[in-house]
Order: sequence, then structure tokens, then C-alpha cells
Amino acid sequence: MNSVFFKVSRSAPGGASKHVQSFRVAIQERMTVLDALFAIQREQDPSLAFRYSCRVAMCGTCAMYINRIPRLACKTGIENLASETITVEPLPHLPVLKDLIVSLEPFFAQWKRVRPAFHFSGRNSQELARIPPASEFGRQAREKRDCITCGACFSACGVTGTNRRYLGPAAINKAYLRLMDPRDDAVEERLRVVNDELGGIWRCHTQFNCVAACPKGIDLTDSIARVKRAMLRPGRFREKLSETSGPEV
Repeated sequence: MNSVFFKVSRSAPGGASKHVQSFRVAIQERMTVLDALFAIQREQDPSLAFRYSCRVAMCGTCAMYINRIPRLACKTGIENLASETITVEPLPHLPVLKDLIVSLEPFFAQWKRVRPAFHFSGRNSQELARIPPASEFGRQAREKRDCITCGACFSACGVTGTNRRYLGPAAINKAYLRLMDPRDDAVEERLRVVNDELGGIWRCHTQFNCVAACPKGIDLTDSIARVKRAMLRPGRFREKLSETSGPEV
């Protein structure tokens, strides 16, 4: 495969006049979709707009809709796609700013609703709050803490496209981690948000689209299911507030 045909979504600022433009790109060894976009911008059309930063799958800024799947352009190898035609579009369910650049405002609006910041219950304590790795929170955090807020799960979700109130997988996963954390005391506020009938956990259809799209391999559907089960147990997450404070939590 010496070259690949790229079909790239184009639009004016604000997402107006959307159309598809085709490019032929010469393929080099280990070339990624992001590399190909740079080649198009450098050699064929300098007006092509896309977002990127770290180029090593750590920041999430280059998330795009590649062959109808939300992916990180810097992590998606062209050879791995095994396709002679590659379609690149902006992430669905988010406002298009220009070409492949979207606004993550709807994503972060939901993210903020779950109070993602750490609210430490032992603000006046002089002791370190230690989390044993073998504790429930210690085990869960290792598997679910690496979200890079790329918005891929939000775009892959079938509910966010039709329900603007739905929190989305990433926000619920973040809420779950905070609710599990024995050092955090913003329990009631988060429970009210995730238990909302129209926009909370009960809107999830358990399609696993978010799991398939997550570039960090986080089982987001599992997080949502765990919160659902917890809501059926009176006092779940609240019991940590009544536990005796101390260095070992």
C-alpha cells in the first residue's frame, strides 16, 4: 500500500458549508492518521484545520471520527486500519468549530456537574490519609483513573446524541471514583446528579460503545453499572462519611 485515499470533512468557521474533500496521501512506515493530516496540510492544503498537542496519546486533543469510530489520530496507525479509503470527520454530538475541530463545551458542562474536583474531608487533619492499594477504592482507581477527557466516549455514546441532559460515560466514571474515595466528602451533591431521572445513570443503555472507543481502555460501562447497583443500597457511599477519621482510610 503506497498511498491512501483520504476523505476529510471540511467546513467554514462555525461548522458552516460542510463538505467532503478528497486527498491522496503517500504512506510511510508506521504513519498515523495525524501524520497524514500534517502531510495534507503541508503539501496539499494549508487551510486544513485540526487539533493536536502531545502526539503520544496522552492529551486526547486529536480525537476524531476515523472510519466511523472515535479514535485518537496520533494513535491510529494507517496500516492497522487496513483500508484504501480513510474517512476523517469531527467527533459527533459536539459543535464543529472548523473542519475537524470541535468544541468540547457540552462534554465539560456535564463533567463539571459531577463536581470532579477533589473535596477533602480531612482538611484540618495533620495526618496523611493513606489509601491501601488492596482496598476497594485502591483496586478500582488503578483501572479507571486514566481518563484524558478526549470526548471519544461522549461521541460514541448513543444516548448523548439524543439527550442533552445525559451526563455521559466519562463524567459518571469520574463521579464514581470520587464517590468511592474515602477522603472525599462531596457525596450528597454527586448522588443527586448521577441519580437524576432524565440525565443520570439510568439513561445508560449498556451498549458498551464507550468502552470500545476509550483510548485508555477504561471499562466505563462497568463504572456506570457499579453506580446503579450502589444506588439500590441505602447508605452506599455515605457510610464513608461516618467512619472514624485517621491516617488509615
